[in-house]
Amino acid sequence: MTQSKMNHAIVTTITDRCKRCYSCIRECPAAAIRVIDGQAKVIEERCIACGHCVKVCSQDAKQIFSEIDETYQLLQSGKAVAIIAPSFAASFPDEYRKVATALRKLGFTKVIETAFGADLIANEYMNVIKADNDKTVISSACPAVVSFIQKYYVDLIPNLAQVVSPMIALGRYLKESDGGDLKIVFMGPCVAKKHEAEDDDVAGVIDSVLTFTELKQMFNEQNININELENSDFDQPHAMMGKAYPLAGGLIKTIDISGDILEKDIIVVEGKKKVLEIIEEISNNHINAKFTDILFCEGCISGPAIDTKLNYYARREKVINYINEKINNVDKRVWKSNLYNARKLNLHRKF
Repeated sequence: MTQSKMNHAIVTTITDRCKRCYSCIRECPAAAIRVIDGQAKVIEERCIACGHCVKVCSQDAKQIFSEIDETYQLLQSGKAVAIIAPSFAASFPDEYRKVATALRKLGFTKVIETAFGADLIANEYMNVIKADNDKTVISSACPAVVSFIQKYYVDLIPNLAQVVSPMIALGRYLKESDGGDLKIVFMGPCVAKKHEAEDDDVAGVIDSVLTFTELKQMFNEQNININELENSDFDQPHAMMGKAYPLAGGLIKTIDISGDILEKDIIVVEGKKKVLEIIEEISNNHINAKFTDILFCEGCISGPAIDTKLNYYARREKVINYINEKINNVDKRVWKSNLYNARKLNLHRKF
């Protein structure tokens, strides 16, 4: 990881655009923004990189640390692989069948769905849920939730499922199967992923993290007009239900839990307000559920860098349509053998 990246705050204020409306200060779940010299300034060590302030700022005065230059450097190696989050169908609603083509045109040697990483960890979560836990286990796939707990609810760190996120799972899989000199660039709607890629316990797996906004900027800079390209499929390994991850409860869907685990044992929570409530409740021992699947945004389809004009329901529909269109075309035998070959892969992490 380059030195400069480690020293950068992920979200900062563009001071000459900040008009002192203070909506970011009111809305920040981590109380990580304060007024200094009349400007809203992000306090880096308090920030959980959820990107909520980016969403609520009407002045466009919040900027996300860009990794575009870093990605161009990785592309020059000729060994750069793109792994793209399953919410891409919501960010490229009309061109999602052409995204893989556009990424190859940028210079990526392979383009793979991060959703296969979600398929990889499904079994781990099944074991976590079926284990005899004396505490409510909290899913660890959302890096903003993980950061929030690590900074503000330290007593709940033992509750976090010690399972890597789909991004890290797929990264480890590729580096093990294709050789460690592969350069992996993750693309998604999430700001906190930039933070996660640096996390000591998983660092070195992902070489660069782009938001969909940054990716679209790169397409523009390289004069790649995605509308004019032909459709193409992603490279192997293809994903199955991991594609549902960006929707609330998608993790549960991927695990495919049978009816013998009663509904009350599992809670699905999405969106800042409800997330803050459930974490508080778990901390106070008011929740008896075995497992809570928590996403800081209203699903990843509402991530701060989803970069689309569509509303929540239209975005959700796009992802569901994409799943339905693709799920029956995946060769289940190949998919199962890919999973089987990865059975010794380390999918664990500590917090």
